[in-house]
Amino acid sequence: MPRRLAITGPYQVEILDYAEPLLEAHQVRVKTELASGKHGTTFAMFDGRAFRGQTFDQEMRLFLPDDAPPTGRQGPHNSGTSGVGVVVEVGPDVTRWRAGDRVLGHMDIRETNVCREDRLWELGDIDPELALCIEPAYVSFHCIRESNVRYGDSVLVIGLGALGLLAVRMAAQSGVDRLFAADPLPSRRRWALANGAEAAFDPTEVDVGLEAHRLTGGPGVDVAIELSGAYPALNAALRSVRVGGAVCSAGFYQGEAHGVWLGREWHHNRLTMVVPHGCGWGHPPRDYPLWDERRAEDAIVSLMRQGKLTAPGLITPVVPLDEGPEVFRMIREEPDRVIKYAVRF
Repeated sequence: MPRRLAITGPYQVEILDYAEPLLEAHQVRVKTELASGKHGTTFAMFDGRAFRGQTFDQEMRLFLPDDAPPTGRQGPHNSGTSGVGVVVEVGPDVTRWRAGDRVLGHMDIRETNVCREDRLWELGDIDPELALCIEPAYVSFHCIRESNVRYGDSVLVIGLGALGLLAVRMAAQSGVDRLFAADPLPSRRRWALANGAEAAFDPTEVDVGLEAHRLTGGPGVDVAIELSGAYPALNAALRSVRVGGAVCSAGFYQGEAHGVWLGREWHHNRLTMVVPHGCGWGHPPRDYPLWDERRAEDAIVSLMRQGKLTAPGLITPVVPLDEGPEVFRMIREEPDRVIKYAVRF
């Protein structure tokens, strides 16, 4: 039987067998070559602190008390978000693909993936490792667009996982004048410096907000993008922005807020906070219908194909399936060795 890397419980990842399903209309089966998942949000959801005792009402867009006792995250769950592979079978009514086509798209970390034909793109000459960035790049893309980063602006990105590092790369390509980054892990700061940031701070050693003001001659940055999901990092973002500036709050925050002071810089500097599309669910981009999910993903793939969107060395480590559980141990115990992992089949 084919195998997959599955989340089976809190901080537990196992290799499991699975049965191949029959293809339905407009579905294709892809033999996976390379696949990746996100681990920041996944780890944050394990203990359920974000939603504990609450259920989100989609119609009212409001969290309401949940009478059911909290159960936590139960497995097995998919571990993957994006993949590259070869079409090996097409279902009824498929017109876009045929066996032998190499594709990229949203996939799980498993030996074969069943995908909707309209949720795949031709791989062509795109680097397969870069192609795995389609899912995190979608969030970073909207961080840049919806926080209104403009040519000549000064920008600070806090939290340099895959989302943050891609935001650094996109901000650099957007023509910003000053670009800074912050993260406690050295390997991520080095990547940011090599891909457009002029300075990268360790928030455990310096006051990030103060550094942002110092390096901009006093006023602070125009836009701070926070992607770590840590409340102290959000407060650092609030402290780093100039009067009338914007904070893009894209992290997935857990539990009650501690360390965020809304009576200080937030209040005195008349800041704007934006939660970008791609964070949360059930809503279109702010500039819909001009932009929708498909157009954004098409644009990201096109920018990759043209060589405009690059992420050299972002995918690390790349391991065989049998070493997948070891990567999750590394994420918890040796995080400086992992930025965005991938599994090669």
